[in-house]
Amino acid sequence: MAINNYITAIEIGSSRISGAVGIQTYSGIRILAYAGEPVGGFISKGVVRNIDETSKSLTSLVNRLDDQLKDATIQSAYVAFGGLSMHSIHSTVIRNFNTYTKITEETIKEMALENEALSIVPDGYCKIDVIPLECHLNGETTTTPIGTTTLRIERNYLNIVLREQYMKQMLEAFEMAQIGIIEGVSTAKVGAPLLFEDDETTSGTALIDIGGGTTTVTIFSNNLMKKLAIIPLGSANITKDLCSSGKVSVVEAEQMKIFKGYRSQENNTAPITTEETDRIISARMLEILHNAKHQIETSGVEVGKVILTGGGSKLKNIELLTEKVLSNYKVRLAKGDNWNIEVADNLELSADAITPALLGLLLNGKENCCKEEITAPNEATPQTDLFIKEMPTEIYEKENEEKLEERAKEKPEEKKREEKKKKPSKTNIFFKNLFGAVEDFVDNVTAEEDGDNKPKNDESL
Repeated sequence: MAINNYITAIEIGSSRISGAVGIQTYSGIRILAYAGEPVGGFISKGVVRNIDETSKSLTSLVNRLDDQLKDATIQSAYVAFGGLSMHSIHSTVIRNFNTYTKITEETIKEMALENEALSIVPDGYCKIDVIPLECHLNGETTTTPIGTTTLRIERNYLNIVLREQYMKQMLEAFEMAQIGIIEGVSTAKVGAPLLFEDDETTSGTALIDIGGGTTTVTIFSNNLMKKLAIIPLGSANITKDLCSSGKVSVVEAEQMKIFKGYRSQENNTAPITTEETDRIISARMLEILHNAKHQIETSGVEVGKVILTGGGSKLKNIELLTEKVLSNYKVRLAKGDNWNIEVADNLELSADAITPALLGLLLNGKENCCKEEITAPNEATPQTDLFIKEMPTEIYEKENEEKLEERAKEKPEEKKREEKKKKPSKTNIFFKNLFGAVEDFVDNVTAEEDGDNKPKNDESL
């Protein structure tokens, strides 16, 4: 069976690890397998704290996905993650010329290299991504400067950084689980574009993703990400606050958040059993929203709209509470009803199982993530190349039949362990940047000049 287009996505969340396998279609994606599990205490606020337990959880996740695929084995994955300490840092590179000079690809490459050489990364941090922003030349702003003549060019960059130790811990967990990483990206970068409508990324929009352990604020303008900040507070803090009284269990606290939520004084549409419950929920949410407001107001970007997403956005009447804090902005909840997702017949998914980050990884993945099984004898096609003569059909079928017989004798657990041993270790530019390799990044920057561009120290609190 050919499985060259199987894409595996794994998201490391602040309170949950989830994964999915899908096939890209003309209209979107077809989900073939899904699994998710809570992270307990071994991942806290998106940061790997216990490497061994994280590795075990990743192995369990992949095994569950493998079981659903049945005739395929996952070798590698596209990974999305966030976590405490991740934030954006702005930088600027300027070039002056004595005479009017045409901007070329070489000019853009040199400026990108100069940005890499700037000493803007704090001690103990590593740069995990660089997003080229607008260029200013001849009194105008553009994202495609190549071919323009000017005396001066100024380009801004958004550098995403993370504590180096956190990165190493996550990489070691994947290595122990023998899961190759094809590409790793920040959850905000890969998931946010799927939540916007019409011209929201052009006009200045803030996305507030309220997770279990953290809240991520991402700001877009002119179709580019302009800021990323992570607040160390999430909806799990509300659960802990409610449980601290000793009167309710964790399950009851979760139900209180979702079904009772915030009681607005103007519109009491969510009856709360006690004033104490209302006070606890509103107090913590106000803290989260005021911190998010600070990130928006200090971004330097003119924002007109705020979109709420994440598990914490399911809190009943959260829009009413948000409008009180962010009264100068239009507020709406994120929608996922326009996603073109098909689900395999044998797979049952809850409405919120596939997150924006998982879907973004599945839609943008290019490489096959699964191992192709041995073809049955009646489907065998002899392989040839420039240096090996074609194997006679009868010999090929005999050898293939012997392999299938040996494979059938293996115990399931031995077979799975053997498959794991064969998995390659894969890295990409995202992780090469950790060790100072920037050549691929520079090539990507210049490539963007001919196509659509992707989208002050923004320290997380």
